Amino acid sequence: MKKVLVGLLCCMLAAGVISGCGSKEKPKSDKSQNHTEKTEEQSDTTSTEKPQEEKEPSKEPEEEKNMANDLTMQVLKEQAGTRDYTSLEELNPEPGSYIAVVVKNTKSSFWASVKRGMDDAVKDLNQKMGYKGEDKIKISFEGPSEETDVESQINIIDAVLSENPAVLCLAAIDMESCEAQLEAAAENDIPVVVLDSGVQSSLVNSVCATDNYSMGAEAANKLAEAIGGQGQVAVMTHVAASQTSRDREIGFTETIANNYPEIEIVNISHENPETSMTEMAEAVLKLYPDVKGYFGTNEHATNAVLDAVSASGREIAVLGIDAGKKQIDAVKKGTEIGTFVQNSYGMGYATVVAAMRADLELENDTFINCGYQWIDGNSIELSEYANYLYE
Repeated sequence: MKKVLVGLLCCMLAAGVISGCGSKEKPKSDKSQNHTEKTEEQSDTTSTEKPQEEKEPSKEPEEEKNMANDLTMQVLKEQAGTRDYTSLEELNPEPGSYIAVVVKNTKSSFWASVKRGMDDAVKDLNQKMGYKGEDKIKISFEGPSEETDVESQINIIDAVLSENPAVLCLAAIDMESCEAQLEAAAENDIPVVVLDSGVQSSLVNSVCATDNYSMGAEAANKLAEAIGGQGQVAVMTHVAASQTSRDREIGFTETIANNYPEIEIVNISHENPETSMTEMAEAVLKLYPDVKGYFGTNEHATNAVLDAVSASGREIAVLGIDAGKKQIDAVKKGTEIGTFVQNSYGMGYATVVAAMRADLELENDTFINCGYQWIDGNSIELSEYANYLYE
């Protein structure tokens, strides 16, 4: 009977697992996702509508906070590259310039934080230039509803390119999926700035992202320390076609393989439309009752692992990336040992600055490093890290 159960669990994992049931194959690459939203202020317009004129929003006191001296912006200023991507000094964009942004989805707390950085950059540019009404710089922010929906993202990119934006900012679900759209942008003199997740193309002006390989490698070191340098661990990743997922996975697995001979990675599961990540994590925990550690490569993957571990009643060291509400609560309670958090606000701000630089034919760094922070129970309540958290 036990053999039958093991066989059924292996079949359920097959669609989303690269390495499982004792296998130690190297991970393959993957890509990402997301949904629709428009303009400097939020609206419910569809992906084919043009950005609306920005209205003067009513501000609550916390929205008036000056981010210039925040740690997220300090890190961006010091580490991003050879240029200051917090500075608007060189930027004198044309009135009414339109920035089109297409991301993996617009529903997650990570992308909400990125959008906040973008909106603030656009607001700062309009204030600097004194633009009002129709002269204001405008921004659209869109993506599919599911991070696995490559086709919908491609359709959205086509739609925004037909509006002839000054620049396209793109976080690709699949790093090999949109070459035709990049070619169309180049033919129409629309520069492309990639954020978060890269694409395999020479047609990109700049990539504004996290050093995902290094973050995965550091995650391996932290998890290895937590389990005493020995035992079984598992990995839950988001979409395998996303460069962020691929780089974090490879950084983690190579570091374990090269530095921790007494740690065995028993399973690597990838997000897929057929089986939920929670179901895959539950199956892994049943197949491998001796798993001591679990790594999740983004907010959704980590949340799924937290749910599965909680349901199992076992004490397992969970380590994630990102910092939505569930992860923040888990770190505070100690059910997640800590998390590596991307500079999502800084990524959004820097992407707009890089986009305007590209439109004005000013040079950008090829890679703009937004940085990341390790946050655990000792630091999660500290005020200097507050703007790294996504809630």
